[in-house]
Amino acid sequence: MDPTTPPTTGTPVPPPTGQDPQNGGFNIPAVVLEKYSDLVELIKKTESMSNEEREYWFQILPIMTADQITRLKTILQEEATQLSKLDDQYQDELTKLNKKHLEEWNVFQKKQDRQALQAEEASNEAVETKAEEEILKKLDDPNSGAVPQAPQA
Repeated sequence: MDPTTPPTTGTPVPPPTGQDPQNGGFNIPAVVLEKYSDLVELIKKTESMSNEEREYWFQILPIMTADQITRLKTILQEEATQLSKLDDQYQDELTKLNKKHLEEWNVFQKKQDRQALQAEEASNEAVETKAEEEILKKLDDPNSGAVPQAPQA
């Protein structure tokens, strides 16, 4: 048996994945975590990299020059700033659209309410007109019994 091979205990041990759940599933060298924690967070949060690219940057950071690290950090900070501005603009536009649509909806609701009231008024008017006609008809018809007649002499 090779002395570098660990003895087996009967239960197979899965090979290490190289991914640390505490670091978002990335294999980040300890020196990188200690020395560049702020840059690690920027790399994790960037939207312009795939997970494979993030992993690449985590592995290459220890051999990068200070200037390269500064440039990478500047690029990622600028990206975060620009995305934040875009998010703010998007929220502003969304708020304006929501306000506009709410105003349009309120106008529509008021129009619907007004039309419903007008229809109800027209219906009530028709009922009143019919009732008036019936009353007038009874007044005009002496045989209807609606109006008592004076006895004839």
